[in-house]
Amino acid sequence: MKRLLLVLIFTTTVLLAQTKQLVWPPPPDVAKIKFEYFITKPTDIGIQKGMISKIWDFFAGKKEKMFVKPFGLHVDNNGRIFVTDTGANSLFILDKKRNTSLTIEGSNDQRFASPIDVTSDSNGNIYVSDSVLRYIFVFDKKGNFIKTIGKDHNLHRPIGIGVNNSLKRLYVVDAVMGNIQVFTLSGKFIKTIGKRGKGKSEFNKPTYIAIAPNGNLIVSDSMNQRIQILDQDGKFILEFGKIGDSMGSFANPRGVALDALGNIFTTDTTFNAIQIFNPKGELLLVLGRYGIKEGEFAIPEDIAITRNGYIYVADSNNMRIQVFKLLKHKTKK
Repeated sequence: MKRLLLVLIFTTTVLLAQTKQLVWPPPPDVAKIKFEYFITKPTDIGIQKGMISKIWDFFAGKKEKMFVKPFGLHVDNNGRIFVTDTGANSLFILDKKRNTSLTIEGSNDQRFASPIDVTSDSNGNIYVSDSVLRYIFVFDKKGNFIKTIGKDHNLHRPIGIGVNNSLKRLYVVDAVMGNIQVFTLSGKFIKTIGKRGKGKSEFNKPTYIAIAPNGNLIVSDSMNQRIQILDQDGKFILEFGKIGDSMGSFANPRGVALDALGNIFTTDTTFNAIQIFNPKGELLLVLGRYGIKEGEFAIPEDIAITRNGYIYVADSNNMRIQVFKLLKHKTKK
């Protein structure tokens, strides 16, 4: 009888866990997104060190490094997760496929002062913006330092960065200057897009940028409380959003990312939420609120979406990455 009771309790617990899966929108609406898991350190996604490394770390007094203030996010086509951390002044690279993790703290000559955003190109080279040092670090795919970009070009506060692989261009958002500066991937300056202001292709403290498959630039124009979409050369296409406290408006939009359908995901560090818009700028869904539980945020900074629909959010003040999954639905014929 006691054994049967234990089995019933276990079965009920499993069923409750399954029925309480956290999804958006909640029932009775058809769920579009579900919560998956947190990442606070490499072992959270199954990355384990070998026995020799563990023994060495034990005698050296080393502990597994955890996120302090995750900021910028990027996931490459091989599934490697890149996280800049302004609290640890480091770049974390997590590679679940190869069961490896790497922490980069800068070059041999210069440590990071404030690593903000991270991206990579089709060759696997890694680009990291540093808002205090005011230039871009470039590393090869193994994490070896190669060079800097923009060091002699008078960048004032580089924040978001994005790569157009077809054009071999690096776009750098300068929050202080209110513009986007464009370089070749070899580091040669090409031109500046935009200026400070409130008009089309003008910016007030812009922060992050996403590059669409067609080359369009999606820019969080943070202190103008809007998202601007420009073509690859900087020509204005569309804007949406306004200051406010209702759904569809913004207080401080930051990270931007695109899903496979071209929908635009935007974090807001004041609302502690993610808002999702279609390519025309029409609101589709809002996810999150302030807190420490699943689907709750404390200063969500950057966001990245993979080809297979996983959503990574830098939940900065909660010292973690939250991972969600876009759900696919079959349509009736």
